[in-house]
Amino acid sequence: MDLLILFGGLMVLMLQGVPISFSMGISGVFFLLVTGQSELLIMIPNRMVMALDSYGLMAIPFFYLAGSLMLIGGLTLRLVAFSRAMIGHVTGGLSLVNVIASMVFAGVSGSCVADASAIGSVLIPAMKKDRYPADFSAAVTASAATCGHIIPPSIPMVLIGVMQELPIGKLFLAGAIPGILLGFSLMGTAYIISRRRDYPREERRSTLREMGRAFLDGFLTLLMPGIVVGGIVFGVVTITETGVLACVYALILGFIYREISLEKFLAMAKETARGVSNLLMILSAAGFFGYVVMNTGVGDQLVALILSISTNKWMVLSMLVVFLLIIGCGLDVLAIIFIFVPVLYPLTHKVGIDPYHFSAVFVLSLGIALLTPPVGVLLYLASDMAEAPLIGVIKELVPFLLVEIAVMLLVTYVPILSTWLPGLMSK
Repeated sequence: MDLLILFGGLMVLMLQGVPISFSMGISGVFFLLVTGQSELLIMIPNRMVMALDSYGLMAIPFFYLAGSLMLIGGLTLRLVAFSRAMIGHVTGGLSLVNVIASMVFAGVSGSCVADASAIGSVLIPAMKKDRYPADFSAAVTASAATCGHIIPPSIPMVLIGVMQELPIGKLFLAGAIPGILLGFSLMGTAYIISRRRDYPREERRSTLREMGRAFLDGFLTLLMPGIVVGGIVFGVVTITETGVLACVYALILGFIYREISLEKFLAMAKETARGVSNLLMILSAAGFFGYVVMNTGVGDQLVALILSISTNKWMVLSMLVVFLLIIGCGLDVLAIIFIFVPVLYPLTHKVGIDPYHFSAVFVLSLGIALLTPPVGVLLYLASDMAEAPLIGVIKELVPFLLVEIAVMLLVTYVPILSTWLPGLMSK
């Protein structure tokens, strides 16, 4: 009954269109009043402030800002030009360029939506100009953008690390191999589809001189992911300092390339501030909601319910994968993180699932959630940018979605893919 009151109230509010931050706060207050635990209401301000009182959270606005600076500073265009010079001559080359550019951009921004916006704004028009169907262009862009959540740095991994007090550097490494595997799998899928449909390619292969010029022009941009991830892995800088370093680096390159104007910078800063503020409002409400879940016995009830079915870690992991795929169709990614991280991690700990292994599985599921209707943000964003019918984009997404699920299952049942690199960092 407690589970029904708390989570049922939350779902009802969200389905009514109430913002997630208010939905979590209202449902938490309602639960405490109905169950006669109103004395805990005094903890609302405390829990909301405590949820934001983390040095690691300061990295999030800087990663957002770094991704935006890459876009307005011309770094994204140079990244695309380099990728196009390298593999544009391959059949369906622009679709492969799309995935590669998304993987590199993911190594700076940590955000799927920023990835899709930056790469899609450049490559969707280019693909349509080269006679790629609009719905296929949107499908490639949306699926490739999911690399933004798993390839380090990853904003979901930052949130998980803060909420569960796990080393963020190790969490980043847990997503590195799965993220690269996901990117190359999507490239393979795009190539096979392009070959079957005889999609266009560059009329001629770039000469060595042209490749060299494109490499030199994009070299400084390609260094950014290495600076971001390498700084954390080798302990040179903290996670927050890495975000600042990425922003400064992108800003300097933007001025070197003479692409950044004051008007562009102010508009970008305003948009970034709005996005970060929204995220932090949700996180503060999640601090109170998580407190209610963990201190009123609701979380224990949910854990007991799952363990009553099986205590085998592989069976529990399989149930969680199915649960995440289903719940991802109906809930926003941030809602999934803030609602279920405090509940599911204690469960995985009880059955002996490695937290870094589960984090990789969890974040991969978040990428899939961004593609599945009715809530899939990337699906609608890419469709809108490509001016393509939603049904057509969904049809084109099916093979990419199946590949993403296959990668998620591989990471689920082959733990070494996500635990090997964090293990090296411990030595």
